[in-house]
Amino acid sequence: MNFFNENIEHRNTNSNTRHKGIALILIMIGFFNSCTDTVDVNVPDGGPRLVVEASINWEKGTSGQTQTITLSESTTYFSNNPDVPVTGASVVVTKDNDGMQFVFEDQNNGNYITTNFVPVVDQSYTLEILYNEQTYTATETLMSVTDINDVEQTIEGDGDEEEIQLKVFFDDPINIDNYYLGEFNSSVNPLLTLTALSDQFTDGNENFIEFDNEDLVAGATVDISIYGTSERYYNYINILIEQSEGEGGGPFQTTPVQLKGNCININSPDEEVLGYFRLGEVVKTTYTIL
Repeated sequence: MNFFNENIEHRNTNSNTRHKGIALILIMIGFFNSCTDTVDVNVPDGGPRLVVEASINWEKGTSGQTQTITLSESTTYFSNNPDVPVTGASVVVTKDNDGMQFVFEDQNNGNYITTNFVPVVDQSYTLEILYNEQTYTATETLMSVTDINDVEQTIEGDGDEEEIQLKVFFDDPINIDNYYLGEFNSSVNPLLTLTALSDQFTDGNENFIEFDNEDLVAGATVDISIYGTSERYYNYINILIEQSEGEGGGPFQTTPVQLKGNCININSPDEEVLGYFRLGEVVKTTYTIL
């Protein structure tokens, strides 16, 4: 998942409460008494940043051996150019309990692939990236997820406000703090929808994650993925969603909090590294709108 280059629609559900939002970048031109004033936005350029897209997803029922990590360097804020793929790096993931290492081979296009990964639930893993004589590292735990029980379709709203809503049900393990990421990709909307959920108030119950879209029609398909995540990644996603929704309103709102992932440069800890290293089980299904 690329959280930096794609147009992504995010929805956040916390304790089954959902928020809607689409990330918007607004450049305002004011008109007053037939005069036009141009507002010049001065965005500091700190140079390219390393972007780490390292989601280790273990789909239930598979070996999980083939995994991909993508590295790139960011471009300036208003640049029309995509991020630049990073090649020539060394990428290794280590299973912390026994030191087993998984080397991700450079594909010379920004992707690094391994075909012998060993996923273990509740096991800690450490990512190490060597690039431009710098060492970047992050540690996370592979989180579990339960199977999907059912997908329920309902109609929400009235008249012109009607829209189709899906609820994806699954059992939450009792007496364990669990965090989930829902991913929805419909055949009628190119925007990927993400939903975050905590079991803070629903521990041990049958939980559900919601998805709705006004463009859904009979015959449309929705690819559904539910991931287990860590609390830290859940908090990271929530900040991302809040910023994409533009909460606070207006182009002159207070600068949002810096979205900091878990990857650091051990040679220069103050360096800003974009992206995240996470691991989790995932369950998938496809639903056809009735």
